[in-house]
Amino acid sequence: MTRGKIIYIDRDGKSYSSVEFNGDMYPDGKADRILEMFELGYFTNFNHYEAFVIRFNKSHYGYEDELVHTFECKEERVIDVTENWTDYLYIINNSEREWVIKDKNGASLLDKRTLGIVRFQQIEKMIHRVLYEDAKEFSTTISKEEFAEIMNRLRDSSDLVDKVDELFRNSRDNVECNFCNGAALQISHESTVVYLLRKLLKDSIENIDYFIYELDYGRKYEPGMITDEDGRDIDLSSAEKLYDYLTGVVK
Repeated sequence: MTRGKIIYIDRDGKSYSSVEFNGDMYPDGKADRILEMFELGYFTNFNHYEAFVIRFNKSHYGYEDELVHTFECKEERVIDVTENWTDYLYIINNSEREWVIKDKNGASLLDKRTLGIVRFQQIEKMIHRVLYEDAKEFSTTISKEEFAEIMNRLRDSSDLVDKVDELFRNSRDNVECNFCNGAALQISHESTVVYLLRKLLKDSIENIDYFIYELDYGRKYEPGMITDEDGRDIDLSSAEKLYDYLTGVVK
C-alpha cells in the first residue's frame, strides 16, 4: 500500500501535516488530485488546505481521526526527510520565503509557491506555479444563466441515467445482462465539465463538487447546513445561488 502525507507551509511560515493516507498515494494515483489543484493555483491559504484534506479524506479514505496537525521542524525553514519512511510527501510552500528540504543527498531549495515531491528520503520532483494574483485581475467569462444551464443539463442527464438504471434493474429480460448499464448512455462527460467549471470559477475548495454530489444539485440543501466563519448561512439551494457565492456576489 502506497502511503502519503500532504505538508503545507502557510504565508506566516507555520507548517502543517495531514495524517498519513494509506493506499494509492503515488503521483499518478490518488495524489494526482493534489498536483492538479496545486497547478490550478489553489492552496492559497490554510483554510483551503484544510478543506482540501477533509474532502480528499472523505472521497478516498474515510478516516475519523484528526486529519491535520502542526508539523514541527528542528531547524528554521528546514524540512528534514532523512528519516522519513512514508512513501510520498507532498510539501507545499505557500510562504513568502524559500525553505530547504534536507534529504539523503544533501539540501535543496523549496522556492516559494512550489510543491516538492519526496519519495522516502529523496526529492523526486519540484513543481512551480504561476500565481493568480500575479496575473491580470480575474474576470468570469461565463454568465449566471450559462452556468445554471450547464448545471441543469448535468442534473437532467444524471436523473436520466438513474431512471434507465432502475428500468434495467426491474426488467426480468435483463436480469442476466451485466452490460446493461444506463451510465453507458451518459455522454455529457460530467467530470470534464465539472473540472472546467471549477477552474474557470476558481473553486478552490470544490463547492461545485459538493453542490452536485452531496447536495444533489441543491435538492438536499437545508438552511443551516453550510455557514461562513461568522456563522451566517451560505445558501446553495440552486445553481444560481452557487454562482453568486462563487463569484463573490454573496459575501
